[in-house]
Amino acid sequence: MRESRRPLRPRLTWVFLAGMAVLHFVGAGAFGFAHTLPQINYYTHGSQVTVSHGHLAFYGAYALVNLSFFYFAMPRLRRFPSDEYRSTLGHWGFWVMSASLLGMSLAFAVAGVLQSYLERVQGQAFMVAQQPMRFWMFVVFLHGAGLLAGAVMTIAHLLTLKPAPAT
Repeated sequence: MRESRRPLRPRLTWVFLAGMAVLHFVGAGAFGFAHTLPQINYYTHGSQVTVSHGHLAFYGAYALVNLSFFYFAMPRLRRFPSDEYRSTLGHWGFWVMSASLLGMSLAFAVAGVLQSYLERVQGQAFMVAQQPMRFWMFVVFLHGAGLLAGAVMTIAHLLTLKPAPAT
């Protein structure tokens, strides 16, 4: 692409692909590697740290690659005159979903570190350790609502995709 000097079209597809590369690397690569080191996994296995890694890795590896494909294919399936389409709602959907998923993953991670400390280090029972984590689970819920809003925006945009006005 650099050698051809052509613009990246359709731009929203490339936004989803770049987001996929970054969030897949962070969620599955860096965070997955760090969390599976034996010295860390000994304490965090089965905790909310695992949930944090799983959500971010799945979103980056699978959800975004599928959405990229949909945004690439829809103009062709609907026989748009060009690859261009109105993309404002799609951009909003991407950023709301991605920011919400990052917030959700960070809240899960904080809850998981707290859970690992309370259960594995202090030896508290599972249900006793849940009480101090409630705030972080509420933060997860709020980010989950944001993720749902972003998903609704993205799905609505895909289902109502319209060609860009002719220039």
